[in-house]
Amino acid sequence: MRYRIEYADGRCCNFANGRADLLEWLKLLEEEEIADIRKVYKSGVSDSVLETYRSYIRSA
Repeated sequence: MRYRIEYADGRCCNFANGRADLLEWLKLLEEEEIADIRKVYKSGVSDSVLETYRSYIRSA
């Protein structure tokens, strides 16, 4: 499963390949303001999973 991390300031987004990779990105991006985290399916459809991973986002 792929995840797209979108930033609040409208910059580019990052992609994570799987849940473990996503959690590593969230540790590294502790100073960034994240607007949304979307799960991207093979069909191209995406769903927001921000609420699921909000507890892993560290606020500065």
